[in-house]
Amino acid sequence: MNRPGNTKRRRIKRRLAIAGVVLAVLGVVSCGFTTRLVSEAIVQPARKGVAAPLPEDLAARTFVLPDKVEMRVWEARPNELPKAAMLVLHGVSDSKASQVETLRYLARRGVFALAPDFRAHGDSGGKFATYGYLEKKDLTLLRKVVEKEFPGIPVGLWGTSYGGAVALQAMGADENFDFAIIESTFADLREIARDQVTMRTTLPVSGLGPYFVNEAGKLASFDPSEVAPERAIEKVRAPVLHLHGEADELIPISQGWRIASHAKGSNYRFVPISRGTHYHLRAGDPAKYKREVDAFLDRMVDGR
Repeated sequence: MNRPGNTKRRRIKRRLAIAGVVLAVLGVVSCGFTTRLVSEAIVQPARKGVAAPLPEDLAARTFVLPDKVEMRVWEARPNELPKAAMLVLHGVSDSKASQVETLRYLARRGVFALAPDFRAHGDSGGKFATYGYLEKKDLTLLRKVVEKEFPGIPVGLWGTSYGGAVALQAMGADENFDFAIIESTFADLREIARDQVTMRTTLPVSGLGPYFVNEAGKLASFDPSEVAPERAIEKVRAPVLHLHGEADELIPISQGWRIASHAKGSNYRFVPISRGTHYHLRAGDPAKYKREVDAFLDRMVDGR
């Protein structure tokens, strides 16, 4: 004979068991949903600068890449025959529209300057951003276009953050780039993902960063382990000016020092900028920043 108390306890246990199963199922579903959401955010960053108005002193061009993706580019031309050309490369979830002043600065120095929207950024086509895995080849295509238009002209790169990572990988894969200015970039994609997690929590979950990046790679069909600017710099012999802020709150300067430790070229120069942050590198020490950039371009563009 079942006592009322025993029956009640069994009902409670059964309900707790059912609740546990439901919570476990919801946990699995939630985990899968979170993984998909984070992975998509990594390779499909929010687009900025979409349909931005073209400044009157610049020109717009469109290039069709081998996989039929359209790349939108703004360019600034000097009044005279250019002494050099430079591809100006934006950060993640940014666009060519943020590079207007740099384009103008270079044009005043006699440089033909082009700012593309990377894949999956701004007005360019492409479903996924691959952090240089595909983008480095896109830069080679632009280099060839420039050299066809101006035979014999030196072609450089000026990349910030994401753009800096792409630039270093492009130089590692294509020795025909002649020089570069690199700002505030990471050494290894999976390692910076790990750093991003540990910077935001004291919990022992640093492995989530590489995990989400690997899942993002599966989604976008690329291997994140191949996205390693610190390995790319080992192959670069062209002159490189590399700047990084000591107060960078997004990509720690330790990432910059890692890249510097792998550099083999005698013309590589790493310059820490005191008080420089990720989004305001120059403001950390305007005089030093200007001095370094001007002197580097004097040598690369004017041969001084």
